[in-house]
Amino acid sequence: MSSSSPAKGTSIPLSVLQLIYRNSQRIGQWLFPEHCRSCGVIGAALCSACASDWPRLPDAVCSYCALPLQANGDCPVCSVEAPPYDHVYTPFVYAEPLSTAILAWKFHQRLDWTRALAQTWAETWGGQAPSRPECLLPVPLHALRLRERGYNQSLLLARHWGKRWRIPVRPAALRRCRNTRHQTGLSAAARRENLDAAFSLHGKLPAHVAIVDDVMTTGTTAAQISELLRSAGVQRIDVWVLARALREVIPTHA
Repeated sequence: MSSSSPAKGTSIPLSVLQLIYRNSQRIGQWLFPEHCRSCGVIGAALCSACASDWPRLPDAVCSYCALPLQANGDCPVCSVEAPPYDHVYTPFVYAEPLSTAILAWKFHQRLDWTRALAQTWAETWGGQAPSRPECLLPVPLHALRLRERGYNQSLLLARHWGKRWRIPVRPAALRRCRNTRHQTGLSAAARRENLDAAFSLHGKLPAHVAIVDDVMTTGTTAAQISELLRSAGVQRIDVWVLARALREVIPTHA
């Protein structure tokens, strides 16, 4: 054996490994540059022009459920009976063109939208997490629905945000124990009935958690899960969703 050959078991220095990794990333970016999922322009998962087209909530929203108001305060529903969660964090309205992107990502295997959706949402908070929960709880899919779809979109979001802000993700803590119907098109009452006893908790949870989901419509899913979390002793419950579905601006409760 040549005297210049490395001894058996010699490891490559960390600095060399880091250099190899950085160079491989640069080569990958050169061969397969990032492009906007909406318009195709090279440079980012969602370009600034397309991101600016996503409909945004106004500054005045309900302090609980994030429905738009004419002035700061609580909406007529939450002012009469506060929901079991503390606050909904979302900057976006579930409307075109964002709604088309979410539907493609959620139901049509467009997993390439994951980074664009999660990253654009995260960047609206100025680089800081909208709150600092001790863990993220993605809304689970039933095993049959998960097998049918192939992935849980809420878990994809939670993993992205958890990695970004170094917040643990606890997908096994919350389980869907009943295969419920799709919520789309159901009234608030029907949604509550559909989700009755649909979730279960497993393991001890910290005092402050955030539920992660793609869209909030009536808030029924978040409320059902939050009631379980309250019964388990969780003190603060935030809800992180990509977008808020709404119909109109609600007048401030007198």
